[in-house]
Amino acid sequence: MDSVVDPATTSLRQLLATDLFVDAVLVSGAEGIDRVIEDVNVFNSFHVEDEIATMENRLLIFDATSLSTDTYQVDIALRAAADGKASGIVLVSPAMRIGLPATRLSDKLQIPLITISQVESLRLADDIRRIVRLPFLARSDAILQALTQLRKIPRGGSIEDALRVLANVLQGSTALLGSDGTVVSSSTPKDFDGPLPLPILEVPSSERAGDFVYFAQPLSLAPREKPTLWLALRLKSPSPSRSSSASEVLAVASWFIATILVADRLERERDARFRLGILNAITATKDRVEPTLTEQLGILGWQVDGWCTAFHLQVSGEVDPQRILNGSDELSRALQAVGVKGPIIERPDGWSGWFVEKDEPQSKSYAIIVENLSSALSRLIPTSPGIRLHMGVGRPYQGVLGLRTSLAEAKEACTIAQAGGQATAVQHIDEMGVRRILLGWYASDNFAEFAQTLLANALEADHDGELILTLESYLDNQSSPTETATRLGIHRNTVLNRIEKIRALLTVNLDDPDERLAVQLACRVVKLKRS
Repeated sequence: MDSVVDPATTSLRQLLATDLFVDAVLVSGAEGIDRVIEDVNVFNSFHVEDEIATMENRLLIFDATSLSTDTYQVDIALRAAADGKASGIVLVSPAMRIGLPATRLSDKLQIPLITISQVESLRLADDIRRIVRLPFLARSDAILQALTQLRKIPRGGSIEDALRVLANVLQGSTALLGSDGTVVSSSTPKDFDGPLPLPILEVPSSERAGDFVYFAQPLSLAPREKPTLWLALRLKSPSPSRSSSASEVLAVASWFIATILVADRLERERDARFRLGILNAITATKDRVEPTLTEQLGILGWQVDGWCTAFHLQVSGEVDPQRILNGSDELSRALQAVGVKGPIIERPDGWSGWFVEKDEPQSKSYAIIVENLSSALSRLIPTSPGIRLHMGVGRPYQGVLGLRTSLAEAKEACTIAQAGGQATAVQHIDEMGVRRILLGWYASDNFAEFAQTLLANALEADHDGELILTLESYLDNQSSPTETATRLGIHRNTVLNRIEKIRALLTVNLDDPDERLAVQLACRVVKLKRS
């Protein structure tokens, strides 16, 4: 007996092409020959009205030896089959020719009507089930094989181990992707070295590109948490059944891989808390370094013997602590690419770190440092849409006590970098000059309270943030509506309308230099507090 050639589902047309139906006759209802068959129902009577609820996508087999006088009973069965959305009707060994009324009704309802002789109804049903369930059995075998191989991965196994198992079971290439489609890990990196033709969605998806089909299965590591990683698979010219099996294997395997990722997350979070604790101990050090802190620095291999230059990187926008945690490796690679090597410590709102030089740096070397760090941040922006990065850099000092001072300076410089209004900026403490005067205002709680009061009416009316953004840009561009429109990418008249609305809301005179300066500083403080 020939089987159907590797379908995801079996249609009646495919079934009729097998040896089972070599002697069968398609009497009528050919329009419905492509209906899908999921199972078979066998009946001894044509009065099947009570079985309608069980007929959907079923092939109905009737013992037709009783059709010796008329075929009105076939009409009853056809109407029941149509109501139940059955796939077709097979009449086994009918004792007479099927009449014209039944064939016309079959054509009208598009319910295929087939006759076959010299077979047993139950034997025929069993043979059909073996064919229509082949895709289901193939998918079950693939899932079982994947689970068996995944269970053999030793405790503490890596994502790479799981990806290799899936690649072997599915005979394709596998990878773990980030939210922007970049490859986090892969069994065959060369197969994912270009942009994927696959949309990264929050639901399973697939896309054909030439001879290949790409699949992506989102990974959720916690309830109600949006996926941040995707399990990807590339198959060459897969059949429908193989594609269906692959999708189901990926769905099941995603739970196993998510377990590995959750364990890795917990370990990272534990290590991050330990690192943050040491950073806090450094910043809290007074006149003498505690032996415990020296020991912890030694355990981590964090060098402090030499000239330590600290940085403070603040992240704002679409960010959460988990994104910070996952981005540490990428930040480390970006910094190392510009020759900056040293500890990186995760904070809830960004990172702190430092690098050490054996000899005292020259006083003007900060310009090169700023250039290198700016280059590193530019590497991160394309892979981190929706976020803003501002970095402050301190002066080089010796030892732990000097590092504490450099960290404090880096944080101050970062505040000034944020106030500049750019999406990404690096500010060295030695570059600040007169801007250090502004730091006291930006960091002052009293001035922050004054800024909120001064802009209260505008803030209350500013539901989408456009008013304050326009006001700040307008003041930063010497009150030029044309320059402001160019900066914000909007029409000049839109700027004028917004400024008129702001003038009506505020109790200050934007034409007065002193009041204009106060409003400009207030806008920057409000922006800093928001971020």
